[in-house]
Amino acid sequence: MPRGNADIIRLNGAEKHFGAVRALAGVDFHVGPGECVGLVGHNGAGKSTLMHMVAGTLTPDSGQIGVHGGTEDNYSVSRAQQLGIRCVFQELSLCPNLSVAENTRINHASLRGFGWRRKASDLIAAKLDEIFPGHSISASDIVADLSIGRRQMVEVARAFTVTQDRLDLVIL
Repeated sequence: MPRGNADIIRLNGAEKHFGAVRALAGVDFHVGPGECVGLVGHNGAGKSTLMHMVAGTLTPDSGQIGVHGGTEDNYSVSRAQQLGIRCVFQELSLCPNLSVAENTRINHASLRGFGWRRKASDLIAAKLDEIFPGHSISASDIVADLSIGRRQMVEVARAFTVTQDRLDLVIL
């Protein structure tokens, strides 16, 4: 449960090994409400590994993950999303055979029943307009027909869409 001004995310002593390679060694990292954090480092410094831990796609070999002041023992992608944490990775996660609206629905289980397609279309169109004015992307466009640049725009806009789920942190 959220407690006052607790950090959105906190990693304490996070370590990760891939075989003999130590990707992270005792990393402490936190992001508080209203903060914008940039990570800088050379290739292989562990930036992506750290972000994968925050997003729930990787589990630390040791250390703790805390969200909103509580400790998470079974942290995962679905738990991160439930707690308001989303990530846009360099590798696109859109389904190319689906429309922009259908890809938006994948992230929002509450968009169901009669009229879900219109709700998803309105949601993604509004966010695209807000973040990327003049984008010329339609919610009915099939993702495979979009350029890589436009796919990235959809991916970013989709991460910022909000239905009944909270949104506290987006990692780009």
